[in-house]
Amino acid sequence: MELKKTPLIIAITGKGGVGKTIITTLIAKAISTSYKFKLLLIDADPTHPHLSKMVKLVPEESLEKIRADLIDNTISKKENIQAIAESIDFKVYSAIKESKDFSLFSIGQPEGPGCFCPSNALLRKVIESISQDFDIVLIDCEAGLEQINRMVIKSVDYVIIVTDISLRSVETAYSISQSAKKFTNYRKIGVIINRVKGDIAKITDKLKEYDLTAIASIPEDEILTEFDLEGKPIIDISDKSTSYQIIKDNIHQILE
Repeated sequence: MELKKTPLIIAITGKGGVGKTIITTLIAKAISTSYKFKLLLIDADPTHPHLSKMVKLVPEESLEKIRADLIDNTISKKENIQAIAESIDFKVYSAIKESKDFSLFSIGQPEGPGCFCPSNALLRKVIESISQDFDIVLIDCEAGLEQINRMVIKSVDYVIIVTDISLRSVETAYSISQSAKKFTNYRKIGVIINRVKGDIAKITDKLKEYDLTAIASIPEDEILTEFDLEGKPIIDISDKSTSYQIIKDNIHQILE
């Protein structure tokens, strides 16, 4: 399979607690086992940066650590401003952790109090810079609208919104889709319905009302639940997992 555009930048978004990071991991597994694309994962959630542990690839440094060090060096005048500016790209690339299947870069958690605005602003520039060295970039976004409204993922091609089977989650999906229209340049948008059980006609009807297309419906999965409860890396889940099989069967829709 050939991509129509490289890099293909995919943002995984949604309300908190819907399984966004697990879905990101399953997509990463499906891509890395089915294709030979050069894949970068970006753990862009500064509140709950769990992607690294789910894929067993933990960077030594994060974007927040790089930013904090740059501020410290500037204030203490350990380096002049020109030298600091010239070193940013090198520090960012050095912070990318690589494996044989994919690479990972993490925004990290702020070491002190305050909002995530400075890290988000820097992350937008980083995405635009390092994405050019990869075929596909998967971004596990912060829950909600913050990173979309601040145009952190402005350059994204495909916005995937993860929902569960609550109407509140679907309403958040609609809010995300409306913000994405204003603040990103996406070419495609779709929804993955997670943890499906029983009749979800109300959910699918609501998505149609909001003009949102369902890419896939992921049922409750005992294997996945067991992995999650025991803190096992989701990337190691077996091919027998229903969740993984559905993602794998639909991965071509995401990449086309």
